[in-house]
Amino acid sequence: MPDEALQTAFEIKITCDEISRKLLRWHWENKPGEHSLGALLDHIRTRQQESPEYYDRLPDLAGRNSWQQLDTTLCMRVLLDPEKDAAHQLDLLGNTEHPAAARRACNAVRTARNEAAHASDRMAAAQAAILFNEAVEALEEGYAGAPLRTSELGQYYRLAEDYLSRCGAKKPIVSAAPEEKAPRAAKSGQSTAGRKKEGTSGSASRRSAKQNTSGRSSGGRSQNRKQGGSRNSRARARQKQKQANRTVLLVLLAILAVGLLIRGFTMNWQ
Repeated sequence: MPDEALQTAFEIKITCDEISRKLLRWHWENKPGEHSLGALLDHIRTRQQESPEYYDRLPDLAGRNSWQQLDTTLCMRVLLDPEKDAAHQLDLLGNTEHPAAARRACNAVRTARNEAAHASDRMAAAQAAILFNEAVEALEEGYAGAPLRTSELGQYYRLAEDYLSRCGAKKPIVSAAPEEKAPRAAKSGQSTAGRKKEGTSGSASRRSAKQNTSGRSSGGRSQNRKQGGSRNSRARARQKQKQANRTVLLVLLAILAVGLLIRGFTMNWQ
């Protein structure tokens, strides 16, 4: 595996860990009750006993005394915990303004991090870069404003472009779908189609629009919507043409039928 691709995959992993810590800390400190790191670790130990299968193969908690020692695996295990068998449910994501978007963002970050952590060649590193780009878009939908400021999202978009460029990811590879991606199938399909045509330049245009307008990266997706709108317009035009053809045919048949009736009436009268 080329050194550049290996380094890029490692940086994607590190960035995903940073984002995961930021999200978990924000959720944890905005919930009711104790907000310390020790309380979080106690919560995780309790959940390990209540749900050993879900918390199986969790990194060892011993010696962790700062937020910087938490990684994506640990953070997302807590954030995405279904808590079905929990004695005291926290529902961290459910307490947000957009719970579904927040869950999709967490799944996207976890997926990108896992891909980067297991990347063994340039193709896998490029896939990780593409997934990270998708994760940033999901973060914008679920966490724009709080806890991620516009400047932070802009920074992550610039990193996504850099990762894509360094891995040579001009076009998306078949993407491993994060959990619960179905609810956003239409929107995801549009953005993926845009990325297939735009590649790295699409990411740059999205960031440019984001910085020059309200801060949302709508460049690539706006073009995507225009293309989709154009296709829809052509489809509607074809549908209208078919309806017009059927109308003309019905009119001709009606005229023919009336002519035959008149002719028959005339012959009978004679």
